[in-house]
Amino acid sequence: MPGVGEGRQTVLGPVLRDGLEQLDLNFEVTFQRYSRVVLPLDKYVFWQPTITERFRGALHFVQDVEQSATETVGFAQVVFTAEQPVAEFSTSPLSLLWVAAYAGVRYAFSQQQVFPQAGLYHYLGHSIYPALASQLLDTPDAVDLTQAVAANSLPLWLALNNYVPIYGSAGGAFTNSTALFPAKLVDANLTPPYGVVDIDPAGTRALQAVPYLDLNRNHYQLAADKVRVTLYGLQNNAVLDFLDCVEQYTLDTNNFGIMNTPVVAVGQREQVELRALAMQSVIDFEVSYYQVRAAQVARRLILNALPVGYILNNSAS
Repeated sequence: MPGVGEGRQTVLGPVLRDGLEQLDLNFEVTFQRYSRVVLPLDKYVFWQPTITERFRGALHFVQDVEQSATETVGFAQVVFTAEQPVAEFSTSPLSLLWVAAYAGVRYAFSQQQVFPQAGLYHYLGHSIYPALASQLLDTPDAVDLTQAVAANSLPLWLALNNYVPIYGSAGGAFTNSTALFPAKLVDANLTPPYGVVDIDPAGTRALQAVPYLDLNRNHYQLAADKVRVTLYGLQNNAVLDFLDCVEQYTLDTNNFGIMNTPVVAVGQREQVELRALAMQSVIDFEVSYYQVRAAQVARRLILNALPVGYILNNSAS
């Protein structure tokens, strides 16, 4: 039995494709393909250029100006209609990125609309913000991939992914088996269990009047963070085991201290289509740490890890 679009494609498809060909005037767009590079220290994402690809289609964009407290941006909304797929967002691991340029504006896509009856693919996106242009590694050695970006307690939390307790329990309660990710940098389409570390910038404060600088100008600043850890896919016992693991981690490593009394709260992450709630738990921490201590932990971690994608993309050099 033919699919939904198969029976009508021979009628609709040629008409719409003819219209597209009239619009695009044989227009071709060259896309630079990038592969994803993730720093192991704080999970910041960069994109490394690989190859270029050309796609034929119709391009439409609208330009505007946006102004905020930290930047003024010439902004463009872009629509690209093609006769073949360019990128996918729901089924692929999203480890590739396509960036194109037109009239001096570089843009990428965040949405795909497919018209299967006509065999047309609509891609919607925006121009690259100047503030994020440095995430594209077009210039060699523009960013030191062996250094962390975050100056807060984030590297200390992500070190939990490799934590082996000095004194564990027979039941394994002090062993962390839940991978942690920074807020807004979770791997795409990731299936639980996993955890997200969200450090509110407004919650970072100093606990001493001025930092101490030693003879080598190492910066020692006692600071505090408000941290929310959101866990997905764990039932109650596993969530309590995670909390026990964090508390044991502070005793074993002294990487940070817990200043409050954290307690597990149940979240409400729903999806209407399923009419169900996700297994979501939330724990709020207030921690104290030395910012220079975070740098020391980062240096220890880099001895055992390189950025994800860095080894593969540089194996030929």
